[in-house]
Amino acid sequence: MRVITKGKIALAAATTAAALVLTGCGGGAGSSSTGNSSATSGEVNLIAYSGVWQDQYTAAVIEPFKAKYPDIKINYASKRSSAEMLSALQGQKNNPATDVAIMDNSVSTTGNAQGLFDKIDTAAVPNLANVPDQFKNKDGFGPVVMLDAVGLLYDTATFPKAPESWEVLWDPAYAGKINVNAPPSLLGLSLTAITSKMEGEDYTQSIDKAVARLKEMAPGVQTFAPNPDEYQNVITGQTVLGLGQNARGQFYSDQSNKKMGVTFPKEGTVYQINTVNVVKDAPNKAAAQTFVDYALSAEAQTAFAKALFYAPSVTNAELPADIKDRVVPTDGSLNIVPLDVEFLSSARDKWTDTWKRQIITK
Repeated sequence: MRVITKGKIALAAATTAAALVLTGCGGGAGSSSTGNSSATSGEVNLIAYSGVWQDQYTAAVIEPFKAKYPDIKINYASKRSSAEMLSALQGQKNNPATDVAIMDNSVSTTGNAQGLFDKIDTAAVPNLANVPDQFKNKDGFGPVVMLDAVGLLYDTATFPKAPESWEVLWDPAYAGKINVNAPPSLLGLSLTAITSKMEGEDYTQSIDKAVARLKEMAPGVQTFAPNPDEYQNVITGQTVLGLGQNARGQFYSDQSNKKMGVTFPKEGTVYQINTVNVVKDAPNKAAAQTFVDYALSAEAQTAFAKALFYAPSVTNAELPADIKDRVVPTDGSLNIVPLDVEFLSSARDKWTDTWKRQIITK
């Protein structure tokens, strides 16, 4: 089901991939901290994604962590996006109630610049040694904890063979049967960069050509805000094409008995990278570091790859062949459109406004 295009872009370039928003369902809040934690007891207040991500991460990582450290309680605050996490942490800056945040690297980069996160204590997090240099933050902040990539979702009844090109989104045969998550979603931002590349444009200099092409696509888009989400839209037949994450696409493909597929078109795709971060002045820093160390263990990373098809960031995680074939490759074999994290962080509001004013027409 999964199609991988080959490219020669080095993994080092891929690590600049950015993402803004990962969508999910619902949000919640964890309890406040007592501040009496040690490295093996107390509690950890974690903020991370909601929906299926939360369900699978809890089963694959949090529950085994609790079994290993029964005296550490995990309070999970779920958010629909990294942007929501950042907003929550900004509101807590003078009195942090969160210890650990797992979020997109473009958003954690903003948090690092704003003084929201601490640098990682290598002595307290020995598994950091298994993270290759290209996945470590150059300034010592939270490292990459997992990787994914943006894919093209498709209805397998309409497309017995996976579409090979992003150009299918412009095919009039499928007008009114396409869903596209508009910016500030990662998916819309990624499509902007991909389209810019397709038009021979340097997105850091201009997206005028990309905007012109996307305006041509827009009338054929059924929704720019898929409900309940981009995956269910395709599975239920509301649309036959859409943008999504490979990991969730693989998961929902299995859940739907292969009614939906996900592929990486030949023009390239964008990595989505999550980092794990210790909050500055975290109320339970010792226990937080223990959790981060476990999150970077081969055990945790292998378990989550099996559960939700995210690629591990550590070198000592060994995946079964059937799982390895479905997670995003990190060996340089995937044609990647590299995104400059710092640039995208500064440009996302402008790109979002451009979509609202010039592309979304209904």
